Amino acid sequence: MATAQDGSRLGSSLRTAFGVVLFVAWGIATVLWAYSAIHSLAEGDPGPVIRAVCALLLMILLAGMEGLEVAVIDRWRELYPERSNADLAGWLSARQLFVALIVTTATLLAEPDSIIIPFSSMEIRGGFALKAFTIAWTGFTVLWFMQIFPKHMAATNPDRYLKITQGPLFPIVEFVRLIGIGRPGEMTARAVQNRLDWHGEPTLEKARTTITLAEGWAALGQERESATARPRGRRGRQRGRPGGS
Repeated sequence: MATAQDGSRLGSSLRTAFGVVLFVAWGIATVLWAYSAIHSLAEGDPGPVIRAVCALLLMILLAGMEGLEVAVIDRWRELYPERSNADLAGWLSARQLFVALIVTTATLLAEPDSIIIPFSSMEIRGGFALKAFTIAWTGFTVLWFMQIFPKHMAATNPDRYLKITQGPLFPIVEFVRLIGIGRPGEMTARAVQNRLDWHGEPTLEKARTTITLAEGWAALGQERESATARPRGRRGRQRGRPGGS
């Protein structure tokens, strides 16, 4: 058992170390990205700064929408007791528009004309290297701060998250739902489902657990915490339980 625990700790340490290396690399890339935009502004070209600001604003909107998905699913019955699951599905379908458009648009806007290395004459201009830089930087920025972070926050306290975001974001999603932008995808899903008889299996329905999407996201990081708390005795075991009880 000690060997299994040691292996678990080692695996957790390696994952943490790899995550730290990625985060440091992202931080360096962020400095280069911002420095290159500011350098262009100093040279009399405001375009890169304007595009960078627009990309960041779109990413902030995406973060709000990503957390909203978790909070709305968890609190749908309390928000709209008179509405059906089909209404929820339509709402979620409309929300997906922002994910698709914002990720694509933000990536295009975030791509700099060049990457300038401070205190040197080095400059990355065009080609594969610049594309790879943009995709990597945008990808990790969106993943960490516009998806994982807001989803965890919304799952941990969906009521508070909705209190902050419901007013400004709900009307936008509702407008998209009403004009039917997601209809082609919805009709395709229904057609393929009916054609392939793509319905829930009775055995899977019986085996389904009661965990919700919000509970899953709220437990982010608890596995590592419980693993480290396990050897600390009764108090440590209690701290590692979901919900702290």
